[in-house]
Amino acid sequence: MTLPQFLKAAWLLLCITASQFGLAQEVGKHGLDYTYAPGSPTYWRNTHSTRPGDFVFRRDPNVWVYTPEVAQRVGMPLEWASAELKGVAAAAFRMERDGAEEDCGWGGNPKACKPLVRCVLELYFDRQAHPLPWAPNRMVADFDWQDVSTAYHFLPSLGAVPEKNGDRSRSTRGSPNYPSLGARQPFADPQTGEELIFVSIESEGQKRVLAYDKEVHGRYAFVRLSDACGRSAWQYKTGQLIRLVSRENRNTNKGNYHDVLLPVRWVERIRELTAQNRQQDEEYYKGIWNNLNSGEQK
Repeated sequence: MTLPQFLKAAWLLLCITASQFGLAQEVGKHGLDYTYAPGSPTYWRNTHSTRPGDFVFRRDPNVWVYTPEVAQRVGMPLEWASAELKGVAAAAFRMERDGAEEDCGWGGNPKACKPLVRCVLELYFDRQAHPLPWAPNRMVADFDWQDVSTAYHFLPSLGAVPEKNGDRSRSTRGSPNYPSLGARQPFADPQTGEELIFVSIESEGQKRVLAYDKEVHGRYAFVRLSDACGRSAWQYKTGQLIRLVSRENRNTNKGNYHDVLLPVRWVERIRELTAQNRQQDEEYYKGIWNNLNSGEQK
């Protein structure tokens, strides 16, 4: 591969990597370019706008939807408020890097790397309007340790090391001390103690809890869920209904403990975002194939 070919491929990789995470805050739009409820707080609009003498500003990566009341109380753009949002005060979808790792070797070139990407959905519940059936004896806040630690890279190779009492607490899902939220959900039936999970009715898939905080704010509780990024995701033409149900009733309309209805327009915005990213992925793979391998094939 010649130097011009390498530079062209490196430039393509840089552009795709930098642009692959679509943003809800439109390109070239400042926070002050949106509309707000009169007298609402100014934190969001000031954070995401330039200041006199400073052209750098931070863009919001989330596809937001929230109630008009939240837009007024928090000072978020009215363009993203919806009276059709039910069961939750605010929701935010985003595509983000899944840690610092990359998949390399595209097109047979070990230097052609692409970050891993995941999709997450964050829900903010008004604790007064949306009381949730939290499981007893759980911490006020918790998170999946694999989201913040690289330990899973090297600890499994050491084998499961038991505690003095024989409990393999950090390596066995059956242990009461296993830290993964995927093994112990933070929600339960108040009477029976049966574990409850979030499922998407449209995709019939479970949304794994990645983190939660029962008291993230004086009024709000917070739950972060895994979400879908793939080609088949977000293709339905309705809003998204997410239910908190028992595992037994995950594929039925029985026994739902809480419903979250996300509006159609919000789903459409995510569908547009994921379509843009699929197109960028296709261009990335084509560019890697055409540019990185061209020299070796000659």
